[in-house]
This record gives sequence, structure tokens and C-alpha cells, in this order.
Amino acid sequence: MTHNPAQHARAAADSLHRLDQDARADRAEGTHPHAVRQAAEDLLRLSDAMATTLQQMAAALDPHDPTTRQSATALHLAAQAATTTAKNLRNARRTLH
Repeated sequence: MTHNPAQHARAAADSLHRLDQDARADRAEGTHPHAVRQAAEDLLRLSDAMATTLQQMAAALDPHDPTTRQSATALHLAAQAATTTAKNLRNARRTLH
């Protein structure tokens, strides 16, 4: 069975959009330490997956082709940012009791 990565990305984006809407409307239970730890864990998983996916997308583009060079660079930078985010979330999770 073949999975379309774009479908997974859309589902994740939709879920994050709903989470953002709930948080803005004060419906999210983000103040409880357990909820914060679980959210950090889930966002860590997402960040790890984003970093890997972005690296693969960047690698799929020819960095020597002038038409894709800028996109490949931008994807590479986004992957680095996702990796940094994952590292920071690991630190946050580790310090939550």
C-alpha cells in the first residue's frame, strides 16, 4: 500500500489548526502539567517527523538546478529549524515532572 505524504501532512495541519483554535478559545486543557507534558511529547513526535520529511524533500530536489535550488535550500533550513524545535521540546519534556 502506498501512502501519500501530502495526505499525512494535511491531516497533521488540520489537527494543529484545531488545537490552535481550541487554545485561542480557552477550550484546551493546557494548564494541567500532565496535559502540557503530553502535548510536548506529541509535538516532539511531529517535529521529528517534520525534520525527516523536510530533509527527504530537500534531497529529492537537485540543488544544482537553478529552478529548484532556492526551494531545496529553504527546505533544508526548515528541516534544521524542525530539528532545533525537537531538541527544545525534548528539553522541555525532560524538565516537566
